[in-house]
Amino acid sequence: MGSLLFPPSGGTLDSLSSPNQTEVALAVSEDFERRQTVDEIENEDMPVNDVGNGSGGRPCVGMQFATDDDAFGFYKDYAERMGFGIRKESAKRSRPDEPISRRYLVCYKAAYRRKAERAKKGIYESEDGCPARMAIHLKDGVWIIKQFFDEHNHEMVSSPKKSRKLRKLSTHNKQHALPCARESMDQNSSARCVLSNITPQQYRERSRRKRESNISRECITVMQRFLDTAALDDRFYHSIELDEDGVCRSVFWADGRARTMYENFSDVVVFDVSYKTRQFCLPFAPFTGVNHHGQSVLFGCAFLADEQEETFVWLFERWLFCMGGKAPGAIITDQDPTIINAIQRVFPNTRHRFCIWHMSLHEDEHLRPLRSSYNPDFDEHYYRWVKSKTIEEAEAAWVTLKDKYKREYEGPLTDKQCNEMKSWRWLESMYEKKYNWIDAYLKDTFFAGLRSSQWNEGINSFFDGYVNSLTPVHQFVEQYWKAVQCRRDLEENEDLWTMRSKPNFQGLHPLEFHAAKVYTRKIFTNFQLEFKEASFHCSHDGVNVSDGVTTYDVSYEVDDKVDTHTVQCEPAKYQFRCTCGKFETAGILCKHILYIMKQCYRWKSIPEHYILARWTLAHKHRSDNTGSAPINTSKEIEVTPLEAWNLRKALNEVYEKAIKHRALYNATAVALQDLVKQLDSIG
Repeated sequence: MGSLLFPPSGGTLDSLSSPNQTEVALAVSEDFERRQTVDEIENEDMPVNDVGNGSGGRPCVGMQFATDDDAFGFYKDYAERMGFGIRKESAKRSRPDEPISRRYLVCYKAAYRRKAERAKKGIYESEDGCPARMAIHLKDGVWIIKQFFDEHNHEMVSSPKKSRKLRKLSTHNKQHALPCARESMDQNSSARCVLSNITPQQYRERSRRKRESNISRECITVMQRFLDTAALDDRFYHSIELDEDGVCRSVFWADGRARTMYENFSDVVVFDVSYKTRQFCLPFAPFTGVNHHGQSVLFGCAFLADEQEETFVWLFERWLFCMGGKAPGAIITDQDPTIINAIQRVFPNTRHRFCIWHMSLHEDEHLRPLRSSYNPDFDEHYYRWVKSKTIEEAEAAWVTLKDKYKREYEGPLTDKQCNEMKSWRWLESMYEKKYNWIDAYLKDTFFAGLRSSQWNEGINSFFDGYVNSLTPVHQFVEQYWKAVQCRRDLEENEDLWTMRSKPNFQGLHPLEFHAAKVYTRKIFTNFQLEFKEASFHCSHDGVNVSDGVTTYDVSYEVDDKVDTHTVQCEPAKYQFRCTCGKFETAGILCKHILYIMKQCYRWKSIPEHYILARWTLAHKHRSDNTGSAPINTSKEIEVTPLEAWNLRKALNEVYEKAIKHRALYNATAVALQDLVKQLDSIG
């Protein structure tokens, strides 16, 4: 790692040259942090809610509010001025399938109606049975105060600031507060993070002011950790973005192992910013990929000041520079326009796919009016378009969908018609982006079988049990290393299991034996699923031969459901192509092609070009940063993968022990010199 260049007015601190400059920059930053003024954030008494009729007054029967949240905010504002806290007690519906029409808000010292409810919520019996309450009812789309009782049977607290501390933690928030306590955050800090029913604008403003005061201290701690890491890892890289006042905005880092893994598995990257630290509202932005076992691997991480386009451009440029200018083959993200624009600017040749999980959320939101008017027929035609097997089918299905359900209205529109038109505007915008999310348009690109950033081996499982959204930034970085090491241990264990274990074969077919020899254990399991379905559930009809190309219609039948795909074969060239696109997108042969290989051509091995090196054990070790040379496969002096793995593991253990103490280092250096002489003498 190199130095940090500390610009006087905005810019980026990069690991570029010498550690001494880094230490100078660290001292300058510490001095700057000490001179930071914090006067503007001393007063925490921010207004909590300023919506509702007569904000700042006293509730009275008959007051009207646009939403129940407005009513709650108004009552809470009044309660804080008076010196008591409130909570939502219950809500009722006129019918089970209708929205909430009545809600009851009570003093924080009101007794819970049932002891079982109190026990379920995990609440201590500290309530005084205070009768103060406010009842609101929904009528004609407006929430009206129907009951207000303002007599309390307890003393009020002395100030609005103290009254804010009386708010209760919900069951959900307690689940976040407990891990927060384990991360050594004080109770008041965690409560301020999890509670505060404030408007989004107020929350962002408070987070911004807290960041300006505290992020510099967090940044100093993180930079010190980076210096320690760089002393042990000469390929460690990090970069810090500063604003015009020299305050840290964003931090990016990647260790040497992450950079090496990217060299081997850069064909697909997942970028997800849905994970945030609540203390500073900082988006946590990891770059992840898929290794040879189908496990998630980390290609670098960042804490970002915000989610603006220029921030993402800065991050992508730093990450690309860190990875030697090698852009990913494909990237999966959500549909955030700022991310889309940043990718187009920094990775213009990278295939961009929208996360299917986020797409489903948008579908539920934007298609509700059309589904309400035309279901179940609308969903049938919609998914016929989305799940089309070929581009031609998709285009035809889109035309049918528009012709059948898009209406042209004239004159004043009803609310229902307006909502339908909004849905169609969204649908047409997604049609323009069809190459980013519809499978038929993506079957020519490798995604390692991924369609979502929320996959099982994704970022949430990567850091599960180590960090949470309330972990302070400096502790987040510390816990990050533990999580990464744990995942890397799992990868090494899987390497070992692949080399030492014997697969369970489903039959005696040579194709299965061949796959077991070349693939890692997990990938072979995936292959077996396809091979089993090819053996027991596939059949074919209609053979057509034209210009040396043989076409088969292969059907897959399970539970009386039949799915048919077309397989085109050029056996003389060992070429196959299936309309399902599994090999092109996931890198292993599909059941349809395996069926043709097995039943029609009686092949005993998989053609070499259909075995992706990235799914084999040798691919990961071909340029491992441990410094090992490629394995010699000569018959006379062959070293097995297991022997090579054990040697690498032993050398790593020697390295880890030697760097802990000068005496151990000196002893290791002498022993290695003797070992090198012995190896040279052998030749």
